[in-house]
Amino acid sequence: MTSAQPSPDMTRVREVFRAAKAESGMTYDQLAGATGLARQTLVNIAQGRYRGDLRTWLLLARAWDRSLDELLAQLWHD
Repeated sequence: MTSAQPSPDMTRVREVFRAAKAESGMTYDQLAGATGLARQTLVNIAQGRYRGDLRTWLLLARAWDRSLDELLAQLWHD
């Protein structure tokens, strides 16, 4: 028998983004340049107005030289 898998806490996306951005030391403009994402998209993620999609997080993970799993692991833990 299989048990139900826990769901990620998507309300923490904002925290994950802000922590990774702070750790990187990158400005919004630098991050926009590194990812090709609009600066406003990045601001919206930081402010909790947008969570991004898989492509967004793949680009962010690459810009921050982290695996997607490493970057989003906090969504699965307390």
